Parts: sequence; C-alpha cells; structure tokens
Amino acid sequence: MTRKQMLDGVPGSDGVRIGFAMPGEAGTMTALLKAAADDLEAGHLEALARGECGTWLLDALAGADLGERLVRGGAAGEFQRAAGELSLPLVARNSDGQVVGALLGVPSGTVVSGLAQLPGSRQHVLLSLLTYAKIKAVAVSEDARRRGIGAVLLARCVQVY
Repeated sequence: MTRKQMLDGVPGSDGVRIGFAMPGEAGTMTALLKAAADDLEAGHLEALARGECGTWLLDALAGADLGERLVRGGAAGEFQRAAGELSLPLVARNSDGQVVGALLGVPSGTVVSGLAQLPGSRQHVLLSLLTYAKIKAVAVSEDARRRGIGAVLLARCVQVY
C-alpha cells in the first residue's frame, strides 16, 4: 500500500473505493461513526478536520521514518498529538465520490496511559502507539449495507497497520 493509493483510494467491493479520509469528509465520517459507537471520542475526528489525523501513517507509506518522529514526540511529551497522527481514518466512497462507509483505527489509549505510569522512556510509550492499535468504530450507511464494504474497510485497516 502506498501513500498515493491511500489518497486516491483502492478498489473495494461493489464499486466503492477505500481510501484515507480527507479533512472535508470529517463531518460525514463523524455522523456515520457516532451512529455505530456511542463512546466515540471527538479528538481524533477533530484532528481529521484540521488535517492532523493519520498524517504520520501516510508519510510512512511514502517512506518517511516514523522512528524519528516518535523520538521527537517522546522528547516533547506529545502523546496526544502522536496518537492523532498515528490514527487511521478510512472511508469508502461510492462511484459518485460520496462517503458510504467509515472506519477509525486508533492507538490504544489504555495501553499508552498504563505505560506512561511506569518508569521508563517516553519513546517506549510512543512505540506502543504503533504496536497496539484498535478499531474504534466501523460503519456503513444503511443504503450501502450487505455489500461487503465493512469487511473491506477492516481488511485495509489491518493492511496499513
């Protein structure tokens, strides 16, 4: 998977394209995911609207060294920013370019907060952001269900992480 493929979208099921969510799609993505998960944290989606969600992952797909960013982030104690930058906002777009499905993959906050309480370097905490990711929510609009879109979103998430 390359950065360009993620930005352009790759073929999914039933004519949809799966790709990285753009800041302008944050509202649609939020509405879909909130219907699927009542405990959805707004921080990642607000970061998406600002263009600060998943950018480190995109850069890594283009060959950037995540280690350097993690070291700098650890030294500065920027755990929240790093979590947003390592989150994965995916959407499924139909042939008209409309968002019909969404998935939000995020680093595990429980793991990060637990590690942050232990003695050790901040870099180890940030490395855990890459090691322990979870799918926060996945949703498909009612009119696009039962076409395998959710399964393709899940498969792409696993492929990227």
